[in-house]
Amino acid sequence: MKKRLLGLIIIAALAVYLFKTQPNTAAVEQTNVAAPNATEPNLVNKKQPVEGTPLRIVTDLKKDIRLCRDQSQQQHIKINNLNQSFVSFFVSELKKGTSVPTLLKYATLSGIYKRQYIAFLRDAIVAEQKQQLNITSSLDELANWQGIEAIKGFTNEKVKEMIQQLGGNKHSPSGLTLSVPLDENVQKETLYALLNNTDTFTTYSKTFIKLEGSEVISPATLFVLNANKFTPKEFEQAISSNQFTVNELATAIKNNIPNEYIFALMKQVPALDALPLYEENSVLYNMADIAVSQFNLPLVKALQQLGVTPTNRPGLFTGLDVAIVNLPRSGNLTPAPLDAKHTQMLDYLTEQGYKAHSGNANDDLNGKGVSFVSDFIYQQGAYINGQENPEQYAYFSPIGKIDNATLPQVSEPDDSEISQFLQEIQLKKEELNSYSSNCSQLPKKLFAAQKLIQDRDAYAKVREIEKEYGSNFEDVLQDIDPVLVNYWWNTLAGRTSSDRSDNVFREYLAKKEFKKALEYSQTTPLNQTETNVLFIRLLENPYDLVPIWNSRTLPVPPKDLVRLSWFPLKKWQELAQLGFDFSITDIRGRDVYIQAASSSVEVVQFLIDNKIPTVPSKLGVDILDLALEQSYTQGELSPMVPLALQLVEKFEPNHFSRVARLKTFYPEVYQQLVQLNPALKPAEGTELNHYIFNNH
Repeated sequence: MKKRLLGLIIIAALAVYLFKTQPNTAAVEQTNVAAPNATEPNLVNKKQPVEGTPLRIVTDLKKDIRLCRDQSQQQHIKINNLNQSFVSFFVSELKKGTSVPTLLKYATLSGIYKRQYIAFLRDAIVAEQKQQLNITSSLDELANWQGIEAIKGFTNEKVKEMIQQLGGNKHSPSGLTLSVPLDENVQKETLYALLNNTDTFTTYSKTFIKLEGSEVISPATLFVLNANKFTPKEFEQAISSNQFTVNELATAIKNNIPNEYIFALMKQVPALDALPLYEENSVLYNMADIAVSQFNLPLVKALQQLGVTPTNRPGLFTGLDVAIVNLPRSGNLTPAPLDAKHTQMLDYLTEQGYKAHSGNANDDLNGKGVSFVSDFIYQQGAYINGQENPEQYAYFSPIGKIDNATLPQVSEPDDSEISQFLQEIQLKKEELNSYSSNCSQLPKKLFAAQKLIQDRDAYAKVREIEKEYGSNFEDVLQDIDPVLVNYWWNTLAGRTSSDRSDNVFREYLAKKEFKKALEYSQTTPLNQTETNVLFIRLLENPYDLVPIWNSRTLPVPPKDLVRLSWFPLKKWQELAQLGFDFSITDIRGRDVYIQAASSSVEVVQFLIDNKIPTVPSKLGVDILDLALEQSYTQGELSPMVPLALQLVEKFEPNHFSRVARLKTFYPEVYQQLVQLNPALKPAEGTELNHYIFNNH
């Protein structure tokens, strides 16, 4: 049973892994190439367009865009490699003894944002320190540790079984995290066994298995986290034959292990002044910094006696910076009321001569507030408003301040290896940026070649017309292009919000109490939100809900009919058989033909056969607009055109502008069109339409 349970845990963990590693399509960003309008033409002409013709220009631009998209992944790889080269170079420099301030001095030559430069430098500091530690990403280590039972539910056999169930993958599957707790009921014998892992006592396991309370797992870490299972004297005696690192010490401090245990542990750490790697995203240089972050003043003083003091490096960070960024907050940047332990630490550091980096070191914001921020520390700083928090302002304003620009900057290239590296990076960046810039301009060139206007500019045009013409501006939009009217309606839809309060009718629908819903609709006029919900659910469950729809008292039109465009002919026929009336319009007066045209030619024919009415002269695009646009986007005469010509008798300027587009880009398709109806020939000089309809 236990084996089956462990298997289920592994399967569940892997399921989480698979879920987390699926690409988030909503968040995917085309960095190098902006996506063209989704409705732009798909060129399917059998013949190669003639050189120099409008269609050939568009075709060539599309080829270039496709090439850019094909190459974009390679560009991402090159950019990532370029970023990684910063870290690799910094690591090599740190190994040679180059100081962090020296590396920081060259930030302005890098051509990247200073914060990003600092982030790469922090990564390098961590990477360089990791190379000095025993870190493994293999689960084999855990399988052989004595005392692994200190982790709840773990045994050596279970870890081996886990490895087997992972199919021989002994390393961390990328993106998978399985958080595991300590066994609260662990026996002392198990803890003593941890001390017997002589060769692997401070070997750190970095896998998808994460121990609650620590970034890493090691026998030493597990023992320290269980310090409270011993008396201080027992703990001191137990560890007397083992050596620990600053990482176990950092774990103890971060987990608020009492100081008497920490003082005993300090005696077993040979290199107390080493850099702890407790957290990935921040670099606190020593144990005193960690103690400051926890406001453990007795520990700070004890470490000071051993020669380990909080960092004090103007231009990087100071112990006072560490204290300030770790203060409790009442807002994003506003410190909460301070406890005695906070003020005691701040006062001690101030007395010791520490200052804090400030966002306004030379200007106290005209006495209105003080700001503390260190560019080097990952966490946010603090801001104290003098008017809103006069007491805190009075406390913080006397603190000595350091300008973040204290470190001298190298503004011109020199003959150093750092400068030479950064110049090489600049050249590579310029090449990548040039390529990206060329690619990013192609969609704009494509729109220009097609004489089309992008959606964002179309919406801007709508706002401009609304502001200029006032009450009758919809007619102005229609005269320019009926697509703009539809864009205006989309804008209105974005401004309105649905009633999300509790509602009896919607509850009936949700609980499938259709009889009660029917009685409600027969006696109570449905509001707009109820109507919208009923229409959407009706399309999902027509058998039960068409009768409710048809029985409404004082029917209200639905917000829109877009969902009908998703359905094939069979679904439309099914709705008709159940008595659904397709002569419906939405709140803007739009009938079902627009949605039918977006579905299929068979659906449009179905509506014509059933004599469903349409009013082509109404505001917004009509079916002929769509049929002509389909002909353009497909590069061939749409079978929707003959049906549209049955429904639209009077041709409008917008129709002729779309025909002129066909004449410009697809002369053969244009000839086929005017053979159907010569009256569609546009006058000489007719301007092409600039907007393409998106059926939102």
